[in-house]
Amino acid sequence: MPASMGSTPRVASPGARIILRVAGRCAGSRTAPLPLLVGRQAPHRGVSTCGQGTSGRPLLPSGRARVAAPPTRAGPASMSGSSPESGGGAGSRPDVSSLPEQQAPSAAGGNGATNPSEAHKPPAESGPPMPSATEALNSLGSEKSKKEESGIPHRWQVVFMIAAAFVLSNLDKVNTSVAIGPMARELGWSGLQRGLVSSAFFWGYALTQVPGGYISTKIGGAKVLSAGVALWSVGTLLAPPCAQMSLLALCASRVLVGLGEGVAPSSATSILAKTMPPTERSRAVSLVWGGMDVGSVLGLLLCGPMIKAFGWPSVFYVFAGLGLLWCALWPMFKPDNVEPVDQTRIQSEMSIMESIELPVEVKPPEKVHVPWGAIMRSMPVWAVTVAHFSFNWGYYTLLAWLPSYFELALGLEVDKSSFLTLIPYMAMTLMMPLVGPLADGMVERGVKLTAVRKIMQGIAFVGPAACMIVCGMLTPPLGAAATPPTLVLVALLSLSFAFSAFSRGGLYCNHQDLSPKYAGALLGITNTAGALPGVLGVTAAGYFLDATGSWSAALFFPAAFCQISGFLFYTIFASSERQSWS
Repeated sequence: MPASMGSTPRVASPGARIILRVAGRCAGSRTAPLPLLVGRQAPHRGVSTCGQGTSGRPLLPSGRARVAAPPTRAGPASMSGSSPESGGGAGSRPDVSSLPEQQAPSAAGGNGATNPSEAHKPPAESGPPMPSATEALNSLGSEKSKKEESGIPHRWQVVFMIAAAFVLSNLDKVNTSVAIGPMARELGWSGLQRGLVSSAFFWGYALTQVPGGYISTKIGGAKVLSAGVALWSVGTLLAPPCAQMSLLALCASRVLVGLGEGVAPSSATSILAKTMPPTERSRAVSLVWGGMDVGSVLGLLLCGPMIKAFGWPSVFYVFAGLGLLWCALWPMFKPDNVEPVDQTRIQSEMSIMESIELPVEVKPPEKVHVPWGAIMRSMPVWAVTVAHFSFNWGYYTLLAWLPSYFELALGLEVDKSSFLTLIPYMAMTLMMPLVGPLADGMVERGVKLTAVRKIMQGIAFVGPAACMIVCGMLTPPLGAAATPPTLVLVALLSLSFAFSAFSRGGLYCNHQDLSPKYAGALLGITNTAGALPGVLGVTAAGYFLDATGSWSAALFFPAAFCQISGFLFYTIFASSERQSWS
């Protein structure tokens, strides 16, 4: 398009003043919604009409100028190209689409204006060109163009990449759970030392939950997630040499992994809250958090054979390399930092701007202030926090101890124990595609959102609790002569994990319901509580196992107690209403 020359912005009608709210990115940075004034404006410095020739008239794609009729004044007179049927009456704007076209004047020629009003327009002083409506919309990362390029909507490309990061996060949890047996035999660890190594990850994981949510709210979840994946990949890479140095050094490397993975949930939640509309949110959350279960399945499937073939260090080196590869690919899938509701509104308003060829004014972003006090006084937030703690007690203790349980309680070798541990996680993974559509379908059919969250989370609590109690009753004490019913125990554990999948339509969606704006900060708070079972529960399981020799007292009964307690608290106090402080 020819370079624009300064001219007075075209007006809709005398005295008209319309305020549109517009959001955009300028030079790749996020900006807050911006006011755009549409109306009669006096010529001023630094404003030019985008896409216009020297006559001040808009240029058509062919390079020809469109003739603009003068503003309609009150009265019966009508203009050429408009009629009473087309709104050409008093006080209305003429239909410019039906006006004639003429060749645009050259730079060396006169203005060539055929409209008398053109001669009375004072020349505007030249200045830096403002972005046009089209350019501003393109700077938002138009989802339409991205969809046309790949065939997949951009928001879902982002979801798939986040899910891949969550796959990697659980690969780097499971590798230690499977490798802990060969490492303990080689390095002479007790049950308590096993528990310390397994729980060291959660020390770091708990520390970065709230900071991760806060930073994601400030600078966006995309940068935080990328930094987290890089950090935990480096920590995984350092694990084998640290293990040869000392138990403390290995714990330090696992803390580093936890620090990196601690920012992943809140940063992912922040991205999803700004990317996914409410009717797709449960599916997106199920897919992303389902990546953790896929990671567990893949890790349990691969770690045993890899350890048997190449030794336990191989599972750390290979998975660390995959994480660094993800970091290299993530910049290609940069998410849009515009909430989906605003995206639709912005595109509509940009269409209005495009029709009247108005410049876009860009202002600096507003500072984000997180209302910490109001958040901490909110009972629905506490309901999610307690539910997160209760749910994760069973999830993290089983994640850390199941391979050892199959090896020590059932007498299986490392490759067979990892394969049997795979079956419960496979059951959870297979349930994932059903949970999101089921929850979203209930919402679309008119079931209240709060009721949907309580139903889904209730299934995720009560079902596993019942299975844990039965597993505890069937498991013989450590060293007993009784032969445990292996197939029955595996079936019960698989059923328990399948029920757990319903949490993806329950508490894991609740943060975005309460406040899309502060969803990342909320998940940081609740996930801090959710990380404590990784420190307390995993370590306590090793201590009680050494003290009592009972897997029921160490693993199953504490998990069932926490899940029943969480069910009662969440059912009474949970809500999905958007909070007043949001």
